[in-house]
Amino acid sequence: MNRRELLVKALRTSTALVCIPPIRLEAAAPLQQEAEGKATNHSPSAKVTSRPQLVAHWKLNGDCQDESGSNHGAARRIEFVEGIDGRAGGAALFNGIDSMIEVRDGASLNFGTEPFSVALWVKIKEDIETAPGDLVNKFDGPLRRGFNLNLVSSSSGYSSVGDSRGVHFGIDNGISGAWQDCGRPWKTNPIITNLTVYKGQLYAGIGDASRPQDACRLFRFEGPEKWTDSGRVGNDLLTMSAMSTVVHKGKLYAGTGTWDWERSNVGRGGQNHLYSYEGENKWHDCGAVGTGYCVMSLASFKGSLYAADDNVECYRYDGNRSWEFCGQLDRTSRLNCLMPYNGSLYGATHGFYYRYEGGTKWECIGRNPHGVTQTHKLQVFGGRLYAGTWPKGKVLRYDGGSEWRDTGELGIPTVEFQINEVNDLQVYNGMMYAGVIPKAEVYRFEGDASVHRFRNPKWTLLRSLLTDPTYNPADVHTWSRVTAMTEFGGRLFQGTSTCFGRYDPTNPPESGRVYAMEAGKSASFDDDLGGSWRHVAAVRDKTVVRLYVDGRLISSSTPFAEADYDISNRSQCYLGFGPNGFLAGALDDIRLYRGPLDASQVLDLYKGRGK
Repeated sequence: MNRRELLVKALRTSTALVCIPPIRLEAAAPLQQEAEGKATNHSPSAKVTSRPQLVAHWKLNGDCQDESGSNHGAARRIEFVEGIDGRAGGAALFNGIDSMIEVRDGASLNFGTEPFSVALWVKIKEDIETAPGDLVNKFDGPLRRGFNLNLVSSSSGYSSVGDSRGVHFGIDNGISGAWQDCGRPWKTNPIITNLTVYKGQLYAGIGDASRPQDACRLFRFEGPEKWTDSGRVGNDLLTMSAMSTVVHKGKLYAGTGTWDWERSNVGRGGQNHLYSYEGENKWHDCGAVGTGYCVMSLASFKGSLYAADDNVECYRYDGNRSWEFCGQLDRTSRLNCLMPYNGSLYGATHGFYYRYEGGTKWECIGRNPHGVTQTHKLQVFGGRLYAGTWPKGKVLRYDGGSEWRDTGELGIPTVEFQINEVNDLQVYNGMMYAGVIPKAEVYRFEGDASVHRFRNPKWTLLRSLLTDPTYNPADVHTWSRVTAMTEFGGRLFQGTSTCFGRYDPTNPPESGRVYAMEAGKSASFDDDLGGSWRHVAAVRDKTVVRLYVDGRLISSSTPFAEADYDISNRSQCYLGFGPNGFLAGALDDIRLYRGPLDASQVLDLYKGRGK
């Protein structure tokens, strides 16, 4: 059996999640079609298929009416601006804060196990002020059933989202796929400090190693367990960790530090710096960030790059190794995390929450709510701001003013030991996931954020990724973490660590590794859409989902059984809003089809530019 036949056979039979290197779409597409039993352009039986049925067409020419039927939308705080065809008032503009179009549930919007397609034009606001946002979705969160077409941006570990916007298309019917061990980037690293997607590639930052010269590096994922070294971030051997990463203005930035807090708290480390990746294992020094030992968090906000440090200070990068001081928030311990949300930049120290008011001024919006003494992650889900905390592993939701609501505790029981810490929160295929100390556990939030309220919110434990055989809740040296999460290639990736992220030859073999999981079936565009009009088409076929950008097939899911994915639900259909938040940008010519668009039909829609 030759290589081509082997690949076709694998595509027909594979149902597990596999970390594989990227395959050129030009070569993979005909093989994928063969695996589905379809004719290809290289086959004598190839033929043009008929156009699927148009069940909804929102032209958005000054209104939200469905031009093909009765699925009319109700606009909330929508403006109409110039569309893709240059017509005044020919597109809907969403403000990223509270704009959306709601479409009532109806039979024509529920596709069951049948193929369907979505096509639209999108223009994203370039300088971000909030989380990525959704394009079109019809998804029931408590049931994990429906489809999501949304924007994505890495926000792994303590860091915030960058201004690079990719696209995710996924379906689900409460189905969880296999977990895959994707390896350890370096043979002795004990911690994955961050996971970041940049120009179609996944990068992992590491901290510590058996030798200082091997630490503080980024590695590029090549799959299945192969990682390529992207070089040491800085030459200071006292700086042991690539602490934080973000994509800003087309560049990958990394902030350095000493992740092991017992060392950094007593000054055993090099001064933190920011670096930009220049390719070919080269890093450009952008200067020291304050006088601390850790760049805790990086954020892209309103066109500027912000950095938070372990002196509870915030700085804005002005270029040429120059930093502007943006204030010291308090005297607690660290400014752990930043997040743009609803037009403002938010920050969390060890116990307090703040909103940036400009200059060096920050307004305090919460002081140790619900007994929280540390916050390690801010994330946006369903248009609301969430915080992952210590010591009870609570996830809090910001309700405005100085009000924070408790949405549940994660980790071990807290009657005797209060040692639960939520290190990361990540939104993936309609749901929010969390990584937790002390047993390196992954949880899924079962609350319903898609309609701004909860139906008995709860958290479901999925699995532990690291088990220390000497685990003792009274001994911090035996605790483990899930330190970082991000979406890539339609999957959710997680990084692990021991509690201190400190090299020790006796560390459990699962520490410092990357794992991937799949929920439902997804395809993704893992690059930046930019700020111009782009055409996006998503297709759920019988046994695969596909994603197109500007008429070109970008990616496909692994095959699935058609009967497994009945996605019908009673939820509304939303345009410009969903689990990933409110869209900041414009939409035009949204079409929803019953049946699969083929490649030529997608290309025709792109070339027609909304006509």
